[in-house]
Amino acid sequence: MNLEAVAPIIEDIVKESLSEKVYLYGRFQRSLTSRVASGRLRSSIKAVIIDNKQGVQSIQVQAFGQPLSNTYAYWLANDRQPNGNGGFANIGAIEQWIKDKKSFKIRDLKSGKFLPKNDKNIKNTAFLVARSIGRFGYQNKPKNFVEISYDKIVNNPQITALIEDATYNDLLNAIEGL
Repeated sequence: MNLEAVAPIIEDIVKESLSEKVYLYGRFQRSLTSRVASGRLRSSIKAVIIDNKQGVQSIQVQAFGQPLSNTYAYWLANDRQPNGNGGFANIGAIEQWIKDKKSFKIRDLKSGKFLPKNDKNIKNTAFLVARSIGRFGYQNKPKNFVEISYDKIVNNPQITALIEDATYNDLLNAIEGL
């Protein structure tokens, strides 16, 4: 089978799944928000053909040049359960996220005024966010992008046609070899 023809289709499907508006919002989470992926994860997605030691080829979806399980895409695809022993999420990563997120505003709880994004305020906010994630976890509702991508890949007519053609050609080659 020609995996070089299938890999770009899978790559496009995963990128499209990251672009869909599937995140719920609001107190009772009844409506979909207009939030979509920021673009960094989506633009880093690549479908790479990998050979294993037995000579079998497979397609691996990667983000930032690594398998999805080694990046933050893993946490987008899987819920994070509360940490029963009081452990925190990665505070350094949350600090970096706050610095990079231009629309993130830090607000003083007492006065309600917005605070400047200096190191002290960022560290305090990151601590509170990490503590909240550690205590309560978070859920990826309604579905994660990996499940959405799998459903689309299985039902994609282009991929189905390529598999049918490859299977038919393999059958013809096996019959001719008799």
